[in-house]
Amino acid sequence: MEAKKEYKLCQKCLKQNPITTVECSCGSAKFAPEYVKKIAKVNRQFSVQVTEIAKEYRSNDKPHTRITLYKWWPGDHSTVHINNQEEWNKIKGIIEEDLGPFLGWKTKKEILSILEKEKYKENAKTLSENHPEFVNEIINNIDFSSADEKDILRISDAIGSLLKALQNADDSFVNATKKLIEQLPKQGKRAIEDLTELLRQWTLRQITAISSEVKYRLDTIGIFSKAIMDDKTYEIRGDGSVHRILENAMWIVDERYWLLHSNETLRTIVGNQIVKTNKSLKSKRPDFVCGTVGNKMIIVEIKRPSHELTTKDLDQLETYMLIIEQNSSEKYSFEGYLVGRKISIDLEKRLKFRGGQFKVKTYSDLIDDVKKRYSEYYKKLNK
Repeated sequence: MEAKKEYKLCQKCLKQNPITTVECSCGSAKFAPEYVKKIAKVNRQFSVQVTEIAKEYRSNDKPHTRITLYKWWPGDHSTVHINNQEEWNKIKGIIEEDLGPFLGWKTKKEILSILEKEKYKENAKTLSENHPEFVNEIINNIDFSSADEKDILRISDAIGSLLKALQNADDSFVNATKKLIEQLPKQGKRAIEDLTELLRQWTLRQITAISSEVKYRLDTIGIFSKAIMDDKTYEIRGDGSVHRILENAMWIVDERYWLLHSNETLRTIVGNQIVKTNKSLKSKRPDFVCGTVGNKMIIVEIKRPSHELTTKDLDQLETYMLIIEQNSSEKYSFEGYLVGRKISIDLEKRLKFRGGQFKVKTYSDLIDDVKKRYSEYYKKLNK
């Protein structure tokens, strides 16, 4: 009889927990399936796993585990299995020898060669272009402008320690970076000034991109603010409706929801079901935001300014959730937002007896905080 896994693997922090654990010490209650033995993350959506091969596909003369590449997409996920080292070597060879050079990518061996042969300024440029995350750590942790020649060797060692702390840094790349910095004493203070300027220009490109995004978000907030305050706007249906504007800018509701994947099918099903139970709504089908982030279903309904939010509106939001649950094979957790200009006293009193998945906000709650936050970002970026 095959032994079962003796631990639960947390999908958030990757910690191995006792098999009886209900919630990890990091606060997450999401654990990897039993067939997942080990996980290493590339980023939030992409991970590399060690997984067991299903019994029906096993061979007695081969290992029962394999490498699995896991990629999460909004509303779904995909996996690719690598069954043995031979397959991995072929994939690696195709990327490094055929597809990588076609894209202009450089191998670490090539970068090491460049770092050894070229001048310090070209070395820094190569490093910043190919591995900007390392340069960013250097910028954030070291003040080059105040360093003198005696400090450079100590800075070199500090950078080596810094890079070793980074998840994806190996010894060869740490050594390459140390070689880059160790060249600086030979070049004098002018070298430090040039490197500082190069890194500053690289940082400015980041700031420009962030500044453009913040300005775009401020413009979106302005358009959305005007739309929700006009009763006539609520007569608009389709892509120009208030709810569709919000659906494309869900960071207004919560920064975590900027990757919301809208679900038009479920929204239509809910609308059809509501009309069936109330024929008078045929000409004015309910409009609301309906979409997923991971396995969480987010529903937002915005009421026109002339409408005071009541318990009946909250009941309607709950009905949307019930219809979606009955018409979907996915097991969602739900979060519902009810937004309006004014909240009735009765609704405020009753809200505390509802579960935490219901949130009632005024226009001011929704707009003022996000507008202030992005306005402050924009001012700081453009100082």
